[in-house]
Amino acid sequence: MADETTLTTGRDQTRISEQAYQYLRSLILARELGPGDVFTERKLAEQINASRTPLRAAINRLVGEGLVSRLSNGSIVIRQVAIEELMEILVIRRLLEGEAAAQAAHRSMPGSVDAMLEKSRAIVEDPSLDFDPFWEYDDEFHLFIADASGKPMLAQYIRNLRDKARMAHVVRMEKNFEQQALEHIAVLQAVADKKPDEARQAMSTHIDRVRERFMRWLFTE
Repeated sequence: MADETTLTTGRDQTRISEQAYQYLRSLILARELGPGDVFTERKLAEQINASRTPLRAAINRLVGEGLVSRLSNGSIVIRQVAIEELMEILVIRRLLEGEAAAQAAHRSMPGSVDAMLEKSRAIVEDPSLDFDPFWEYDDEFHLFIADASGKPMLAQYIRNLRDKARMAHVVRMEKNFEQQALEHIAVLQAVADKKPDEARQAMSTHIDRVRERFMRWLFTE
């Protein structure tokens, strides 16, 4: 009976830790907790009505993902991703997402990219979206390719890098949604045609263009 109780308690702790992790992560990505914000485990535990043990496990996951850091006094601070780090993220994304696109092309089935292609073409025809809806579409495209790779670990690395890039506090850049959607279409078409090398190159080119747009925005600012 004692062993069964311990097992149940362990499952509860894991469930609470996962809930705390997802909740904190959503606050960070929604910028309700912004770069530089400091909090303590005790205060956070009170806010979300959780014990500190599963909360500590959730925070450790966020530390590992680079979204938060621990201070010398034990407090936790939301990280501000430096511009140099963002540029490095783009280099890594180019490699990982290029491979994801190639793997997606290997696995492509007839019609599997049709819905994403339709959304991309709609933006080309009418690129007058606000920023937030476009970023939602942009996330959907990149995560679609990541998942279509059929490599869960690769997809998770891509997700983590995209989340971390958001911490750079770059919330507005060039509004050239038509061009970005055209770059997405090139990737999707290569995937649909089952051409891995072309898919990899199209995604690599897209990430290069993202970097160029960012650099223009940075030096204009």
